[in-house]
Amino acid sequence: MRIQAELRRGFACTFAVFAALFCNASAAEDFPARPVTFVVGYSPGGAIDQSARLLAQALSKRWGQSVIVDNRPGANGTIAANLVAHAKPDGYTILVTATSHNLNKFVNKDLRYDVETSFTPIAMTVDVNNILVVNANSPYQKLDPLIEAIKEAPENFSYASQGIGGIPHLAGEIFQLKTGTKIMHVPYKGASQGLTDLIGGVVDMSMPSTGSVMSFLKQGKLRALAVASNERLEQLPDVPTFAESGIPDFIVSTWHGLLAPAHTPSEVVSRINNDVNEIIQTDEFKKALLAQGSVAAKPLTPTQFAEKLAFELETYGEVATAINLGGQQ
Repeated sequence: MRIQAELRRGFACTFAVFAALFCNASAAEDFPARPVTFVVGYSPGGAIDQSARLLAQALSKRWGQSVIVDNRPGANGTIAANLVAHAKPDGYTILVTATSHNLNKFVNKDLRYDVETSFTPIAMTVDVNNILVVNANSPYQKLDPLIEAIKEAPENFSYASQGIGGIPHLAGEIFQLKTGTKIMHVPYKGASQGLTDLIGGVVDMSMPSTGSVMSFLKQGKLRALAVASNERLEQLPDVPTFAESGIPDFIVSTWHGLLAPAHTPSEVVSRINNDVNEIIQTDEFKKALLAQGSVAAKPLTPTQFAEKLAFELETYGEVATAINLGGQQ
């Protein structure tokens, strides 16, 4: 009798395991069975919002289900991140975020989620460098005269960012460290507001991603002085790198990517990852991104993306500590 009871328990456990595996596989096979929501922590019109909408359109066609873009700007993306961190882990609520997501760990000590454990990395979609831009009416045509002017009268200069702890903020701080300058930081709730004030002459410079400013550069509303990349960008061949302008080792880039709530089934994560990676390699998607000043990322598996995030937390954390990023709130 004892043996039979143990056998029954063994069969029950085995059945439960197979049932769970079947349900997970079935969930991935049926996914998505209803609309999916992309929660974007930044204002409409910015680079992250633009790439999110491009991907949402492509996935909607592929899945036959709507992919809704829900903008929740503010607090450098933490409002949106908090919403997704506490959402049901089923793949239907996805955070579209960027490099600044990691930096929030060092800036905001009151986060209601854990940057490292509250999310499941899905895929990286964009990898784009940052660029120093000034108003089109600015007297500075090159980087050197701007740096000299800042050194002579630092109180006359300010730079805009999309918020404390974002990559444009970090880029501005690194710029000051490397050039020995001091500039007043003016944080905004989103990229578009800061760029509006830059165009209007309220602030003097900014270091956003190229995707945020490409249209303004084409319209002649802004002027680019240097790009934080290893080489000149294909879409801006006349803009020198910082290294060419006399500031070596100044590489700052912004990625865009998808994160799901922790414990989202791996089969669903893999399904989304596969579909996203196929889309970002198409010529249509690459050209659409390039027109915005962005560059499609090299396809990564969820594990590779997770490894990148872990490495970035370590390296950017060192920079954040060096400039006392958390003390600038």
